[in-house]
Amino acid sequence: MRTQSLADTASPSYRVRLEPLPPLDELGVRWQELERRSRCSFFISWRWIGPWLALISPLRHARLLSVSQGTRTIALGIFTQRRRFFGLGPLHLRLHEVGDKVLDSLTIEYNGLICEDGHEREALAAVLDHLAHNDKRWLTLYLPGMAADDVPFERVRALGMAMRSRKRAAHYIDLAELRDGGNDYLPTVLSSKARGAVRRTARKLQAGFGELCVTIAATIEERLAFFQAMVRLHESHWSEEEQDRGAFGNPRILRFHERLIAQSGDGEGAQLIRVNAGEHIVGYVYNLAWRDTLYFYQAGIDYRRFGDSGSPGLLLLTRAVEHALASGMARFELMAGDSAYKRTLGMAENKMVWLSLDRNGWASSLRRAWWRLKGEVQES
Repeated sequence: MRTQSLADTASPSYRVRLEPLPPLDELGVRWQELERRSRCSFFISWRWIGPWLALISPLRHARLLSVSQGTRTIALGIFTQRRRFFGLGPLHLRLHEVGDKVLDSLTIEYNGLICEDGHEREALAAVLDHLAHNDKRWLTLYLPGMAADDVPFERVRALGMAMRSRKRAAHYIDLAELRDGGNDYLPTVLSSKARGAVRRTARKLQAGFGELCVTIAATIEERLAFFQAMVRLHESHWSEEEQDRGAFGNPRILRFHERLIAQSGDGEGAQLIRVNAGEHIVGYVYNLAWRDTLYFYQAGIDYRRFGDSGSPGLLLLTRAVEHALASGMARFELMAGDSAYKRTLGMAENKMVWLSLDRNGWASSLRRAWWRLKGEVQES
Protein backbone atom coordinates (compact mmCIF):
# COMPACT_ATOMS: atom_id res chain seq x y z
CA MET A 1 0.00 0.00 0.00
CA ARG A 2 1.47 3.36 -0.97
CA THR A 3 1.97 6.52 1.08
CA GLN A 4 -0.97 8.90 0.66
CA SER A 5 0.03 12.41 1.81
CA LEU A 6 1.17 14.45 4.78
CA ALA A 7 -2.31 14.03 6.24
CA ASP A 8 -2.42 10.26 5.97
CA THR A 9 0.00 7.42 5.48
CA ALA A 10 -0.06 3.66 5.23
CA SER A 11 2.06 0.73 6.34
CA PRO A 12 1.57 -2.90 5.33
CA SER A 13 -1.10 -3.09 8.05
CA TYR A 14 -2.21 0.35 9.18
CA ARG A 15 -3.36 3.63 7.70
CA VAL A 16 -2.88 6.67 9.91
CA ARG A 17 -4.66 10.02 9.61
CA LEU A 18 -4.45 13.28 11.57
CA GLU A 19 -7.39 15.57 10.80
CA PRO A 20 -9.72 18.19 12.32
CA LEU A 21 -12.18 17.04 14.97
CA PRO A 22 -15.68 16.06 13.84
CA PRO A 23 -18.65 17.30 15.95
CA LEU A 24 -18.30 15.96 19.48
CA ASP A 25 -21.57 13.99 19.40
CA GLU A 26 -20.41 12.21 16.24
CA LEU A 27 -16.96 11.59 17.72
CA GLY A 28 -18.54 10.23 20.90
CA VAL A 29 -20.40 7.57 18.93
CA ARG A 30 -17.22 6.49 17.12
CA TRP A 31 -15.17 6.53 20.31
CA GLN A 32 -17.63 4.46 22.32
CA GLU A 33 -17.98 1.90 19.52
CA LEU A 34 -14.22 1.39 19.66
CA GLU A 35 -14.32 1.26 23.48
CA ARG A 36 -16.39 -1.90 23.26
CA ARG A 37 -13.57 -3.57 21.30
CA SER A 38 -10.81 -2.28 23.59
CA ARG A 39 -9.40 -2.93 27.04
CA CYS A 40 -8.79 0.79 27.60
CA SER A 41 -8.40 2.48 30.97
CA PHE A 42 -10.96 4.91 32.37
CA PHE A 43 -8.74 7.81 31.33
CA ILE A 44 -9.13 7.12 27.62
CA SER A 45 -12.80 6.14 27.81
CA TRP A 46 -15.37 8.66 26.60
CA ARG A 47 -16.39 9.24 30.23
CA TRP A 48 -13.07 11.10 30.67
CA ILE A 49 -12.29 12.24 27.11
CA GLY A 50 -15.80 13.66 26.46
CA PRO A 51 -15.75 16.14 29.39
CA TRP A 52 -12.08 16.89 28.69
CA LEU A 53 -12.86 17.92 25.10
CA ALA A 54 -15.96 19.86 26.14
CA LEU A 55 -14.43 21.79 29.05
CA ILE A 56 -10.62 21.62 29.03
CA SER A 57 -9.16 21.19 25.55
CA PRO A 58 -9.34 24.18 23.17
CA LEU A 59 -11.08 22.54 20.19
CA ARG A 60 -9.29 24.76 17.67
CA HIS A 61 -6.00 23.17 18.73
CA ALA A 62 -7.26 19.56 18.84
CA ARG A 63 -6.83 17.02 16.05
CA LEU A 64 -8.28 13.54 15.70
CA LEU A 65 -5.75 10.79 15.15
CA SER A 66 -7.16 7.61 13.60
CA VAL A 67 -5.61 4.27 12.70
CA SER A 68 -7.46 1.91 10.39
CA GLN A 69 -7.13 -1.37 8.54
CA GLY A 70 -9.25 -1.22 5.41
CA THR A 71 -12.61 0.19 6.50
CA ARG A 72 -12.17 -0.86 10.14
CA THR A 73 -11.11 1.71 12.73
CA ILE A 74 -8.41 0.23 14.95
CA ALA A 75 -7.44 3.20 17.15
CA LEU A 76 -8.32 6.82 17.92
CA GLY A 77 -6.64 9.56 19.93
CA ILE A 78 -6.69 13.33 20.39
CA PHE A 79 -3.51 15.32 19.82
CA THR A 80 -3.38 18.99 20.70
CA GLN A 81 -1.15 21.29 18.65
CA ARG A 82 0.34 24.33 20.35
CA ARG A 83 3.10 26.84 19.65
CA ARG A 84 4.86 28.80 22.38
CA PHE A 85 6.14 32.37 22.20
CA PHE A 86 2.85 33.95 21.11
CA GLY A 87 2.29 31.34 18.41
CA LEU A 88 5.67 31.96 16.74
CA GLY A 89 7.63 29.09 18.29
CA PRO A 90 7.95 25.47 17.16
CA LEU A 91 4.89 23.21 17.12
CA HIS A 92 4.38 20.74 19.97
CA LEU A 93 1.99 17.77 19.89
CA ARG A 94 0.49 16.25 23.04
CA LEU A 95 -1.65 13.17 23.47
CA HIS A 96 -4.68 14.00 25.64
CA GLU A 97 -3.05 17.04 27.25
CA VAL A 98 -3.21 20.74 26.35
CA GLY A 99 0.22 22.09 27.37
CA ASP A 100 -1.13 24.23 30.21
CA LYS A 101 0.42 23.41 33.60
CA VAL A 102 -2.76 24.14 35.56
CA LEU A 103 -5.21 22.40 33.23
CA ASP A 104 -2.91 19.42 32.77
CA SER A 105 -2.85 19.00 36.55
CA LEU A 106 -5.90 16.79 35.93
CA THR A 107 -3.03 14.31 35.48
CA ILE A 108 -4.05 11.74 32.93
CA GLU A 109 -2.58 8.30 33.66
CA TYR A 110 -2.86 4.96 31.89
CA ASN A 111 -2.98 7.16 28.81
CA GLY A 112 -2.73 5.96 25.22
CA LEU A 113 -4.77 5.47 22.09
CA ILE A 114 -8.25 4.02 22.42
CA CYS A 115 -7.43 0.83 20.56
CA GLU A 116 -8.92 -2.47 19.53
CA ASP A 117 -7.65 -5.19 21.83
CA GLY A 118 -4.44 -6.78 20.60
CA HIS A 119 -3.28 -3.86 18.41
CA GLU A 120 -2.01 -1.48 21.12
CA ARG A 121 1.75 -1.58 20.57
CA GLU A 122 1.64 -1.95 16.78
CA ALA A 123 -0.92 0.84 16.35
CA LEU A 124 1.13 3.21 18.52
CA ALA A 125 4.28 2.30 16.58
CA ALA A 126 2.47 3.06 13.30
CA VAL A 127 1.35 6.44 14.66
CA LEU A 128 4.86 7.39 15.74
CA ASP A 129 6.28 6.29 12.39
CA HIS A 130 3.68 8.40 10.57
CA LEU A 131 4.32 11.49 12.67
CA ALA A 132 8.10 11.08 12.32
CA HIS A 133 8.17 10.67 8.55
CA ASN A 134 4.99 12.21 7.12
CA ASP A 135 4.35 15.30 9.22
CA LYS A 136 7.42 17.52 9.44
CA ARG A 137 5.78 20.50 11.15
CA TRP A 138 6.24 19.55 14.78
CA LEU A 139 9.36 19.69 16.95
CA THR A 140 8.31 17.81 20.09
CA LEU A 141 5.80 15.02 20.68
CA TYR A 142 4.62 14.41 24.25
CA LEU A 143 3.11 11.10 25.39
CA PRO A 144 2.22 11.67 29.06
CA GLY A 145 1.21 9.07 31.64
CA MET A 146 1.63 5.93 29.52
CA ALA A 147 1.86 2.43 30.99
CA ALA A 148 5.50 1.59 30.27
CA ASP A 149 4.61 -1.92 29.08
CA ASP A 150 2.42 -0.41 26.32
CA VAL A 151 5.25 1.66 24.80
CA PRO A 152 7.27 -0.07 22.02
CA PHE A 153 10.58 1.49 23.10
CA GLU A 154 12.65 -0.43 20.56
CA ARG A 155 10.50 0.98 17.74
CA VAL A 156 10.69 4.47 19.24
CA ARG A 157 14.49 4.36 19.37
CA ALA A 158 14.61 3.17 15.75
CA LEU A 159 13.01 6.49 14.69
CA GLY A 160 16.33 8.20 15.44
CA MET A 161 14.87 11.05 17.48
CA ALA A 162 16.01 12.40 20.83
CA MET A 163 13.96 10.68 23.52
CA ARG A 164 13.46 11.76 27.09
CA SER A 165 11.48 9.70 29.57
CA ARG A 166 10.53 9.96 33.22
CA LYS A 167 9.28 6.80 34.90
CA ARG A 168 7.23 6.59 38.07
CA ALA A 169 5.97 3.65 40.08
CA ALA A 170 2.23 2.95 39.94
CA HIS A 171 1.19 0.82 42.91
CA TYR A 172 -1.94 -1.32 42.85
CA ILE A 173 -3.86 -3.97 44.79
CA ASP A 174 -4.79 -7.20 43.02
CA LEU A 175 -8.25 -7.75 44.45
CA ALA A 176 -8.93 -10.76 42.22
CA GLU A 177 -5.87 -12.55 43.63
CA LEU A 178 -6.98 -11.82 47.19
CA ARG A 179 -10.50 -13.04 46.47
CA ASP A 180 -9.36 -16.18 44.66
CA GLY A 181 -7.10 -17.04 47.59
CA GLY A 182 -9.86 -16.39 50.14
CA ASN A 183 -7.72 -13.69 51.76
CA ASP A 184 -8.74 -10.47 53.49
CA TYR A 185 -6.93 -7.29 52.52
CA LEU A 186 -5.65 -5.93 55.82
CA PRO A 187 -3.93 -9.04 57.26
CA THR A 188 -2.64 -10.23 53.87
CA VAL A 189 -1.18 -7.05 52.37
CA LEU A 190 -0.39 -4.55 55.11
CA SER A 191 2.62 -4.89 57.38
CA SER A 192 2.01 -5.42 61.08
CA LYS A 193 3.05 -1.81 61.70
CA ALA A 194 0.55 -0.47 59.14
CA ARG A 195 -2.24 -2.74 60.41
CA GLY A 196 -1.57 -1.50 63.91
CA ALA A 197 -1.78 2.14 62.79
CA VAL A 198 -5.11 1.56 61.04
CA ARG A 199 -6.59 -0.34 63.98
CA ARG A 200 -5.41 2.22 66.55
CA THR A 201 -6.93 5.01 64.46
CA ALA A 202 -10.24 3.13 64.23
CA ARG A 203 -10.31 2.51 67.99
CA LYS A 204 -9.51 6.14 68.77
CA LEU A 205 -12.21 7.46 66.44
CA GLN A 206 -14.81 5.05 67.78
CA ALA A 207 -13.97 5.84 71.39
CA GLY A 208 -14.06 9.59 70.83
CA PHE A 209 -16.81 10.05 68.25
CA GLY A 210 -18.82 6.88 67.65
CA GLU A 211 -19.01 3.84 65.40
CA LEU A 212 -17.36 3.96 61.98
CA CYS A 213 -19.71 3.90 59.02
CA VAL A 214 -18.92 3.71 55.29
CA THR A 215 -21.46 5.23 52.87
CA ILE A 216 -21.33 5.01 49.05
CA ALA A 217 -23.11 7.85 47.24
CA ALA A 218 -25.98 6.24 45.32
CA THR A 219 -27.45 9.04 43.18
CA ILE A 220 -26.07 11.83 41.02
CA GLU A 221 -27.21 14.39 43.57
CA GLU A 222 -25.54 12.50 46.41
CA ARG A 223 -22.31 12.05 44.42
CA LEU A 224 -22.17 15.76 43.67
CA ALA A 225 -22.87 16.63 47.33
CA PHE A 226 -20.11 14.25 48.51
CA PHE A 227 -17.73 15.67 45.89
CA GLN A 228 -18.37 19.27 46.89
CA ALA A 229 -17.87 18.45 50.57
CA MET A 230 -14.66 16.57 49.71
CA VAL A 231 -13.36 19.56 47.73
CA ARG A 232 -13.92 21.85 50.72
CA LEU A 233 -11.95 19.52 53.02
CA HIS A 234 -9.23 19.05 50.41
CA GLU A 235 -8.82 22.80 49.83
CA SER A 236 -8.89 23.57 53.55
CA HIS A 237 -5.99 21.18 54.15
CA TRP A 238 -3.98 22.40 51.15
CA SER A 239 -4.45 26.08 52.00
CA GLU A 240 -3.12 25.44 55.49
CA GLU A 241 -0.22 23.19 54.45
CA GLU A 242 0.87 24.56 51.07
CA GLN A 243 -0.82 27.96 50.69
CA ASP A 244 -2.53 26.41 47.69
CA ARG A 245 -6.06 25.30 46.82
CA GLY A 246 -4.95 21.84 45.71
CA ALA A 247 -6.28 19.72 42.86
CA PHE A 248 -9.59 21.55 42.38
CA GLY A 249 -8.60 25.21 42.57
CA ASN A 250 -9.20 25.99 38.90
CA PRO A 251 -12.90 26.55 38.01
CA ARG A 252 -12.58 24.70 34.69
CA ILE A 253 -11.16 21.65 36.45
CA LEU A 254 -13.98 21.83 38.98
CA ARG A 255 -16.57 21.95 36.19
CA PHE A 256 -14.83 19.02 34.47
CA HIS A 257 -15.25 16.83 37.55
CA GLU A 258 -18.84 17.95 38.09
CA ARG A 259 -19.63 17.03 34.47
CA LEU A 260 -17.87 13.68 34.83
CA ILE A 261 -19.81 12.93 38.02
CA ALA A 262 -23.15 14.00 36.54
CA GLN A 263 -22.59 11.70 33.57
CA SER A 264 -21.55 8.70 35.67
CA GLY A 265 -23.79 5.67 35.88
CA ASP A 266 -24.22 2.87 38.36
CA GLY A 267 -20.93 1.01 38.56
CA GLU A 268 -19.01 3.13 36.03
CA GLY A 269 -17.62 6.62 36.43
CA ALA A 270 -17.25 8.52 39.68
CA GLN A 271 -17.49 6.66 42.97
CA LEU A 272 -17.72 8.83 46.10
CA ILE A 273 -17.23 7.23 49.52
CA ARG A 274 -17.84 8.89 52.90
CA VAL A 275 -16.52 7.60 56.21
CA ASN A 276 -18.21 8.75 59.42
CA ALA A 277 -17.28 8.34 63.06
CA GLY A 278 -20.65 8.62 64.74
CA GLU A 279 -22.27 11.80 63.39
CA HIS A 280 -18.93 13.33 62.39
CA ILE A 281 -17.53 13.05 58.86
CA VAL A 282 -13.94 11.81 58.85
CA GLY A 283 -13.51 12.28 55.11
CA TYR A 284 -14.26 11.27 51.55
CA VAL A 285 -12.59 9.14 48.89
CA TYR A 286 -13.07 9.90 45.18
CA ASN A 287 -12.50 6.91 42.91
CA LEU A 288 -13.08 6.34 39.21
CA ALA A 289 -14.72 3.02 38.38
CA TRP A 290 -14.26 1.38 35.01
CA ARG A 291 -15.17 -2.21 34.20
CA ASP A 292 -13.50 -4.26 36.96
CA THR A 293 -11.01 -1.59 38.13
CA LEU A 294 -11.15 1.27 40.61
CA TYR A 295 -8.71 4.17 40.23
CA PHE A 296 -8.08 6.21 43.37
CA TYR A 297 -8.20 9.84 42.28
CA GLN A 298 -8.38 12.08 45.36
CA ALA A 299 -9.49 12.39 48.97
CA GLY A 300 -10.60 15.01 51.47
CA ILE A 301 -10.05 14.51 55.19
CA ASP A 302 -11.11 16.62 58.15
CA TYR A 303 -7.60 17.04 59.54
CA ARG A 304 -8.65 19.89 61.84
CA ARG A 305 -10.88 17.53 63.80
CA PHE A 306 -9.20 14.17 63.25
CA GLY A 307 -5.57 14.98 62.44
CA ASP A 308 -4.41 13.87 65.91
CA SER A 309 -6.38 10.62 65.76
CA GLY A 310 -3.59 8.60 64.17
CA SER A 311 -3.73 7.83 60.46
CA PRO A 312 -7.16 8.88 59.14
CA GLY A 313 -5.92 8.82 55.52
CA LEU A 314 -4.83 5.19 55.76
CA LEU A 315 -8.09 4.32 57.48
CA LEU A 316 -10.17 5.89 54.69
CA LEU A 317 -8.27 4.15 51.92
CA THR A 318 -8.28 0.73 53.59
CA ARG A 319 -12.07 1.04 53.97
CA ALA A 320 -12.34 1.95 50.28
CA VAL A 321 -10.19 -1.07 49.29
CA GLU A 322 -12.19 -3.42 51.52
CA HIS A 323 -15.41 -2.19 49.94
CA ALA A 324 -13.96 -2.76 46.46
CA LEU A 325 -12.93 -6.30 47.42
CA ALA A 326 -16.39 -7.08 48.82
CA SER A 327 -18.14 -5.65 45.76
CA GLY A 328 -16.30 -7.90 43.29
CA MET A 329 -13.80 -5.48 41.73
CA ALA A 330 -10.62 -7.05 40.33
CA ARG A 331 -8.10 -4.26 40.88
CA PHE A 332 -7.60 -1.10 42.93
CA GLU A 333 -5.15 1.35 41.34
CA LEU A 334 -3.32 3.76 43.63
CA MET A 335 -1.94 5.60 40.57
CA ALA A 336 1.51 6.97 39.81
CA GLY A 337 3.85 8.11 42.55
CA ASP A 338 6.00 6.42 45.14
CA SER A 339 4.51 8.03 48.24
CA ALA A 340 4.91 6.11 51.48
CA TYR A 341 1.16 5.51 51.79
CA LYS A 342 1.05 3.93 48.30
CA ARG A 343 3.92 1.60 49.15
CA THR A 344 2.15 0.74 52.38
CA LEU A 345 -1.22 -0.04 50.79
CA GLY A 346 -0.11 -1.63 47.51
CA MET A 347 0.59 -5.27 46.64
CA ALA A 348 2.65 -4.70 43.48
CA GLU A 349 3.57 -1.97 41.03
CA ASN A 350 3.57 -1.09 37.37
CA LYS A 351 5.70 1.61 35.75
CA MET A 352 4.21 4.74 34.23
CA VAL A 353 6.23 6.80 31.78
CA TRP A 354 6.09 10.42 30.62
CA LEU A 355 7.75 10.41 27.22
CA SER A 356 8.83 13.20 24.88
CA LEU A 357 10.38 12.87 21.42
CA ASP A 358 12.34 15.64 19.70
CA ARG A 359 13.28 15.89 16.05
CA ASN A 360 16.99 16.25 15.40
CA GLY A 361 18.14 19.75 14.44
CA TRP A 362 19.27 23.04 15.91
CA ALA A 363 16.05 23.61 17.88
CA SER A 364 16.19 20.22 19.54
CA SER A 365 19.92 20.69 20.21
CA LEU A 366 19.07 23.83 22.17
CA ARG A 367 16.40 21.93 24.11
CA ARG A 368 18.86 19.13 24.97
CA ALA A 369 21.38 21.71 26.19
CA TRP A 370 18.64 23.15 28.41
CA TRP A 371 17.81 19.68 29.77
CA ARG A 372 21.46 19.07 30.62
CA LEU A 373 21.65 22.45 32.34
CA LYS A 374 18.62 21.52 34.44
CA GLY A 375 20.00 18.04 35.10
CA GLU A 376 16.99 16.28 33.59
CA VAL A 377 17.20 12.70 32.37
CA GLN A 378 17.44 12.06 28.65
CA GLU A 379 17.46 8.72 26.84
CA SER A 380 18.41 8.07 23.26
